[in-house]
Amino acid sequence: MPEVVEPGPRRVQRYRLEERLDGAGRRTGTADPGSPATSGGLPAGTTYWRAEDELLARPVSVCLIDLAGSAGNGESPADAVLAAARRAAALPDPRFLRVLDASQLDGHVYVVSEWVAATDLAGLVADGPLPAGEARALAADLAAAISAAHTAGLAHLCLTPEHVLRTAHGQLKVAGLAVDAAARGLRAADQAEAAERDVRGIGAVLYAALTARWPGDLPSTLPPAPLADDAACSPRQVRAGVPHDLDEITCRALCLPARRAESIATPADLGAALASAGHTTRMPAVGRSDVPASRTGPPGEDEYRAEEDRDAPSEGRARSRAVTLAWVAAAIVLVTGLSLFGGQVVMTALDGDDNGGPAAADGGSDGDTDATGAPLRRLEVAGVQTFDPAPGDGEEHDELAPLAVDRDPATAWTTVNYYDPIHFLKDGVGLVLDLGAPVDVSEVVIRAEGGPTDVEVRVAERRPTTLRGYAEFDRTSNATGATALRVAEPARARFVLVWLTDLPKVGGNYVGEISEITVRGVPAG
Repeated sequence: MPEVVEPGPRRVQRYRLEERLDGAGRRTGTADPGSPATSGGLPAGTTYWRAEDELLARPVSVCLIDLAGSAGNGESPADAVLAAARRAAALPDPRFLRVLDASQLDGHVYVVSEWVAATDLAGLVADGPLPAGEARALAADLAAAISAAHTAGLAHLCLTPEHVLRTAHGQLKVAGLAVDAAARGLRAADQAEAAERDVRGIGAVLYAALTARWPGDLPSTLPPAPLADDAACSPRQVRAGVPHDLDEITCRALCLPARRAESIATPADLGAALASAGHTTRMPAVGRSDVPASRTGPPGEDEYRAEEDRDAPSEGRARSRAVTLAWVAAAIVLVTGLSLFGGQVVMTALDGDDNGGPAAADGGSDGDTDATGAPLRRLEVAGVQTFDPAPGDGEEHDELAPLAVDRDPATAWTTVNYYDPIHFLKDGVGLVLDLGAPVDVSEVVIRAEGGPTDVEVRVAERRPTTLRGYAEFDRTSNATGATALRVAEPARARFVLVWLTDLPKVGGNYVGEISEITVRGVPAG
């Protein structure tokens, strides 16, 4: 029947075939439109077309199934496909491509669905995996849609990346509900088996979104997932930086050996697990109670952990009260010290270096001079902002940045919390200090907390938007406490970038913390 498999003037009943597709919405490019489509997860003898409904003058999608190439399991393949199309058409869920028509014609069955301008998952990850939060949201929407279909007595049974579409407005569209499984001769013995198969399918789609690899048994245009002991590697083994919780959920859905909890039974359960997962590759900033005991914030920081304290057990609340009392006692000692020895001595001690470094943080020269003999002084900071260029997302606690230059080492700016070393994700993260006008900078003292931190200092006279726009000043590895970075010849700069390239591990994750930055040099004028 050549007239129903050629594009252009040929038609299937009232539908004129316009363009052969590689899946529910992907163009084949220069592929022979008459050849069977076996890629993209399609069974032999099944082709997709963009077509024109000549009666209603609208674009539609046509799935054309050659019954000679379709599998059957005891009933007529045509009857199975048509019955599945009727059941799918009765589901009024906008997340599925709506079935508009279905019939049998000369050894073929055609199923007509709405046409949407969308990209399937294989196309979305063609240039690399999706961000973890985006992958989670896509899988959660898919789980909710499949769960609704199960409630209506329908199942998909053969999910692949080519079945999962996303429109330009970010809406999910699922192709092939019930119909593609019928064309393949696939059916589930009962509801439990249908749920198990669709959970595996959603898990495989999530795996593909996180890694751009395909772990499923059905064919896909994506490259296959790597194997270890005849099982797919976990997402984190394939791609560094995949969050632990999404890795665990994916392994549970696919029943991979790496899972540490029981497998997931239904799409609804999978959706619930995804709803509790993190939205990005990073966690919120660690609370002050998570910072090592060698460093505890002042009483005023209680506002930052009010939520934690409300939910903490009585022992934790008692510990919090003990810390508060300790700080009250410390405050009394401090006031006494101020009255006996003078505020200048105390401020110098607080802002100096407990490791034997520079102590001229109060603005005085401390006798130091630059290469020209000019006395060095602490330079005023007119403003400070976080610096997180692409591929960063700019969410590095900009509101806490001023705490790094407030002359109070008991307060600090922190990065967000990372699951993995930062170099797996990007070059680094940092703070940009604006000195108000170009000055001669000779030294930058950085107090790093939490553990050894790799730090670079870079400078510029005009504020760049990229890391490359800053000139190198000095760098150090494994900085702890107050660390001075300096140059022999002063550097003319208005903007000073403190750039963290390796973060310490705190509470099982990675987080950077800077409690104080002091810039020393020769003021303008």
